[in-house]
This record gives sequence, C-alpha cells and structure tokens, in this order.
Amino acid sequence: MSKGPKTGAGAAAESSASPDEYEAPATAGEAEERVERSRFLALARPIHSEADAAAFLKGLRDLHHKATHHCSAWRLGHPALTRHFGASDDGEPSGSAGLPILRAIESSGLSDVAVVVVRWYGGVKLGTGGLARAYGSTARLALEACPRQTVVERLPLFLRFSPSLMTQVRRLASQAEARECRLERGEDLLLELAVPRSRRAALELGLRELFQGKGELWT
Repeated sequence: MSKGPKTGAGAAAESSASPDEYEAPATAGEAEERVERSRFLALARPIHSEADAAAFLKGLRDLHHKATHHCSAWRLGHPALTRHFGASDDGEPSGSAGLPILRAIESSGLSDVAVVVVRWYGGVKLGTGGLARAYGSTARLALEACPRQTVVERLPLFLRFSPSLMTQVRRLASQAEARECRLERGEDLLLELAVPRSRRAALELGLRELFQGKGELWT
C-alpha cells in the first residue's frame, strides 16, 4: 500500500500512524562522492527478498567489474518487528564498509531496501575511519534520493469453510483490512488472506466464533 512518494532526510521516520506500517523505497536512488581520489558510487533499490539483494549485487559486480570493491547491506520487513538484514565488506577492513552502509539504512528509516556502494581505489589509503565515513555518507545520499512509500506488514491466513459463510467471512476480513490473495471454489471454499500483523489475532478469534465446526483456519 502506498500513500504517495516522499523524498529527503526529513521524510525518514521509524514511527508511523499504524503499528503495521513502515517506509520502503518506491524506486531506486543513486549518489556519488570522491574522497582522496577514490570514487564511491552508491545505488539503493527496493527489494522483496534476500535473493533480490543478491541479484542486485551480482548485477552491479558484472556491470562494474573493474571496480575495486562492491560493498553492500540490505534490510527487510518492519524495522520494529523483524531483524532480517545483512552486510558485506567485500575485502575492505572488517566493519569499515558493510556496517556503515547498514547504519545508513537504519538511520533512514527505510526497509525492504538494498544498497551497494562501488569503490574505485584512487591510490590513497583512507584508513578504517575514513572508509567508514565515505561508505556511510555515500549510502546515506543514495537513500535520501529514493522516493518513499508506506508499506503495511501483512501475514498470511488460510481458511476453509462452507460457501454459505462467504458473506460473513468477507465482512470480518474487510473490518480487519485483510486482502484476498487466492480463492478456490469447490464443495468448500479455500481462501488465502493477507492480514495486517496487529489485526490477525482478532480476525482469527472472530472467524472461529463464526465457523463453529463449519470451517477451519491456519497460518
């Protein structure tokens, strides 16, 4: 779900109007800096899985195969509810690249995002502190360039029930702001819902009261 794109550091905020909402990039962002003759190119883009992050990194490795390092970090899911992230220094001193990029993601308030910072070595050693500042700064600028959208954290819920209950099921699902993902018709109906995380327990309770032996649900 999107409530319109927003850009810039002032749009970053971990808190949201709903406990299920968080911010993710709507489209990609890019930034470049030069530090002591080294070139740092940061690219941020939306992702939906760890595999997306890996594919993004591989694509940039292939595109910029002559670069010295391809350092990266990513984060998925609601920042306050999950700890699904990763980071890579790609040969730079430990903690000097991947972690500063990850910290930039955390400071931005964004999730469902991957950032890769490509470095071309310019002949001057920056030291661990200089590297951390350069990687973190370029990543931050790329994240600030990303338009933002509001995402609702949803969890799956599967139902099997009598067709006679369809109207009541849909009424309860609508009250919980659940989305219908799949419906299979037969002697019984099989329905897959995507439910806002904070509303799933109440919806399950309402459905159990409705079914009373005429249906089942599972997650």
